[in-house]
Amino acid sequence: MTTNSGSFRDPFGCILTKDGEIYRSIFPPGVEDFKAARDAGVYDKLIGTNLLISHQEVAIENWAPEETVYCLKHPRLPFISYPWEWCFSMLKDAAILHLEIMEELVADGFWLRDASAFNIQYDGERLRLIDTLSVGQRIADSPWVAYGQFCGHFLAPLAAAAYRDIRTLSLWRNYIDGYPLDLASGMLPLGKRLRPGLLMHLALHSRAQIMADRKEDIGKGDRSAGKPKVSDRGLIGLINSLRKTVKGINWKRSSEIWEGYQEIRTYQDEDVAKKSEYVDNVVKRLEPEMVWDLGANTGEFSLIAASEGAFVVSIDGDPACTEFLYQHISRSESIKNVLPLTMDLANPSPALGWDSRERLSLRERGPADLVLALALIHHLVLSAYVPMPLIAQWFGGLGNHLLVEFVPPDDPMVKKLLANRGEEHLPYSLDVFQSDFGNVFNFIDQISLKNGRILFLCERKKK
Repeated sequence: MTTNSGSFRDPFGCILTKDGEIYRSIFPPGVEDFKAARDAGVYDKLIGTNLLISHQEVAIENWAPEETVYCLKHPRLPFISYPWEWCFSMLKDAAILHLEIMEELVADGFWLRDASAFNIQYDGERLRLIDTLSVGQRIADSPWVAYGQFCGHFLAPLAAAAYRDIRTLSLWRNYIDGYPLDLASGMLPLGKRLRPGLLMHLALHSRAQIMADRKEDIGKGDRSAGKPKVSDRGLIGLINSLRKTVKGINWKRSSEIWEGYQEIRTYQDEDVAKKSEYVDNVVKRLEPEMVWDLGANTGEFSLIAASEGAFVVSIDGDPACTEFLYQHISRSESIKNVLPLTMDLANPSPALGWDSRERLSLRERGPADLVLALALIHHLVLSAYVPMPLIAQWFGGLGNHLLVEFVPPDDPMVKKLLANRGEEHLPYSLDVFQSDFGNVFNFIDQISLKNGRILFLCERKKK
């Protein structure tokens, strides 16, 4: 039995893993809210409307923490992702999901006692709330206790990404407890900052936070004094205002290079078809449950792998590409099991949080059954300056099988990368590739395309 390293902050309970199954221990401080929500049918209602992950009450075993009063069993999620990896629309949908749940709960006398972005995950079909214990009984006439957290986890990063720069979403790595509202507000152009919803929930809210902190620091009172009373009607009004504000924040995605990749890539139609067929055959041959598509672009091969039943984590460094794929999946009734994530593969997600264990690195969330690295290696070597042996070792730590594409030095895309380099670059050739990757993997199959590129199917060597 292991305790989930990301649940230690919650006094109400914790997440446990035992023999590959996921359990939740409920401690004494969480019992009253849990029983009230259970007996009122709140959990059944949220689960039935696909807003909350399901659970089953099970007997308390001797491996559970001593203070456990109730034990729940949850379905295992295929992959845990973090907000700094999400595209804009995924974060926006997670925000709206919180508000939909709040609206459902308030009518029954409950609310969300926290509004963390980490409480939302993709389960292969849709986004769901995964923190059962974040549902609590509403404190009568109290302002929403998680209002500030909602603004820091959703409103602030969405506004900064849409109206300043999409790359500000990477600030999540520094502010895993939510964006400082004054920082986000200060990044916005004046015209956007003064829009009614952002003015109230971001600019004025951040100013009120600063004043409250200053008042507390100099001993003139505490933050609980003089809180306004908020009726159910007032709380619903707040929810509706936040929903209108969030829905009104839109990012106009643009990527001149990669969204137009179909026009600039060096493949002929015959090569594209042959490559797609080979990817499909490899997935059918290996029958992987988990595939990581690294450097996925707009997910062309991710969709092939998913069509054969795999869950696919589709990773690309361009937020426009992951946004494109996420919207494509969201609008489709038939495409499931694809999770688009934004990540610089030369600087992949590290372990973060308390003791660098609270949020896991990309490697720690593996291994995958199959890793796709199609038209990726030349970028890592020639643009990111990562030596070939280190790339091979990294792939070896990510998955059991690897389908990798080698792009030859005379390929137009490689020549473009080397146009201003002369001979001053890291070793890059087919011999170097085969030697370095051969130290980590066994080559079990390959196919050559007319354009000179070669696809290699590899299996990690056993130690």
